[in-house]
Amino acid sequence: MSVEPPGGDGFGRLVAAATAAGGAAIGAMAASWPGAGAGLVAGLLGGLGVLRWRRGRAERRGAILALPFPQAWRTFLLERCDHYARLPPPLRTRFEDELRVFLSEKRISGIGVAADDELRLLVAASAITLSVGWPGYGWDQLSEVLLYPDDFDRDYSFGGSDRSGEAHPWGTLILSAPSLRESFDYPDEAYHVGVHEFAHLLDVDQTHFDGIPVGLDEARSREWVAIAEREMERLRSGRSLFDDYGAHDPVEFLGVAVEAFFQVPQAVRRRHRDVYAILCAYFRQDPAAWDDERGLRA
Repeated sequence: MSVEPPGGDGFGRLVAAATAAGGAAIGAMAASWPGAGAGLVAGLLGGLGVLRWRRGRAERRGAILALPFPQAWRTFLLERCDHYARLPPPLRTRFEDELRVFLSEKRISGIGVAADDELRLLVAASAITLSVGWPGYGWDQLSEVLLYPDDFDRDYSFGGSDRSGEAHPWGTLILSAPSLRESFDYPDEAYHVGVHEFAHLLDVDQTHFDGIPVGLDEARSREWVAIAEREMERLRSGRSLFDDYGAHDPVEFLGVAVEAFFQVPQAVRRRHRDVYAILCAYFRQDPAAWDDERGLRA
């Protein structure tokens, strides 16, 4: 089982073909066959535009990656991002590359707080922690990250205790800046608001969240649903290391399972082997084994 994010000119050609077919269909409905022909031409032009955009993006990424990775960023990540520190050297290099691309392409805005380099790096590190096992994954479903100066309530008023983060299916992600910093302060706790909220953006259907990671085939999806149901029952009976918040519904279980997988992987492997195995295969990462190599014990 693996995730195959869209990418490459093959995907661009597929988008172009779909755009052309869509234009033809709309034209046919509007004005029969003459309209279909006009729609086809419009669709082909739109498809060519998609291809040009993708090739331009590849060129921009190449220019970014041709520059040396800032040593100050590397020092910061080694001090603040435990997952970056545990990665084998080839994956650590990929982490740096993917992080630079993320920061160059994604909008990170502060609302009542300055989106400084430190916070931007923490946001990007949260995302790349999940996706470093998928070369070239672009987080295309993410439209913007909003940083708040505090936790917030359901009406988005600062200072509430309801939420420290929130992900929307249309791609906006909100993070409390203090909670994000705290997530990196305590790498041995099964809590990480950045990882949790980015995990929601990996839900299977981006029109709504249902707690099934995108990219699982039908058999693996059924397996995940069964595992989640069993683990949620363990949570309700107090027999789980996952955060109690995961007992609310399958959507939140996915978030707490993913953050625990990256924060306390050895404990998850020991006490929740089925969860660890499927997430290990899904993310193409084995953080518990990397912690074993570092001589850590949980």
